[in-house]
Amino acid sequence: MPVSISACIITLNEEYNLRKCLESLSFVDEIVIVDSGSTDKTLEIAADFQATVFQRKFDNYVNQKNYCISKARNNWILALDADEVISTALSEEIHLLASKDISASGFLIPRLTYYLGKWIRFGGWYPNLQIRFFHKEYGRFTGILVHERVHLQGHCARLKQPILHYSYRSISDHLKFIDRYSSLAASEKHAAGKKGFVSLAVLEAIWKFFSMYFFRLGFLDGRAGLVVAILGAYYNFLKYIKLYELTHQEKHKP
Repeated sequence: MPVSISACIITLNEEYNLRKCLESLSFVDEIVIVDSGSTDKTLEIAADFQATVFQRKFDNYVNQKNYCISKARNNWILALDADEVISTALSEEIHLLASKDISASGFLIPRLTYYLGKWIRFGGWYPNLQIRFFHKEYGRFTGILVHERVHLQGHCARLKQPILHYSYRSISDHLKFIDRYSSLAASEKHAAGKKGFVSLAVLEAIWKFFSMYFFRLGFLDGRAGLVVAILGAYYNFLKYIKLYELTHQEKHKP
């Protein structure tokens, strides 16, 4: 029996990305958007595609995405970020899958990122498999502050075709992301009782660069691969140096 699909997306000022994302969802039966107070044209774009929009104050990614899923009419969920696009090949793969009985509870989907003018296939950025298509009775987002993931009960299968990820508009945009997420990651580690050291921050940065550029073959992505590895190392350095800062502040509380 064919299944109906709800695409679930959370937004905040996503006018730059959202139209391209929604244009790729012509095969789904419903689009659900949970917005946390956009002041740009995000809501106008959502209306152009007859999306059902709910407003919710943002607290964290896990709660926001699970709330979005709870508002979906259909059992089968396609969970996306606003900067992601369903490739034509993936839409055909999902459409074919949805036309018959589905035995799995959810599906891993590869994600291919566009960065500095090219598709990044090495350095640990691909295939970056994530559960994004799943039955909502068996799947739910879990995590704390960063790196939310779908926890799935039951059998997980894998799709072949990728989600296309248009993650960063510029180096400056990437740096803003690194600053925000390194702060969240440091806070998460600190709350778990982890302690930071300057030496650890340096070693983690060095290890990250070598892992991405050499062990995970980032050099095969050319100059873009070098930038990805350097900024990956920078992210690790910031994460652990911010953890050191939190450790130092706690130690010297009056």
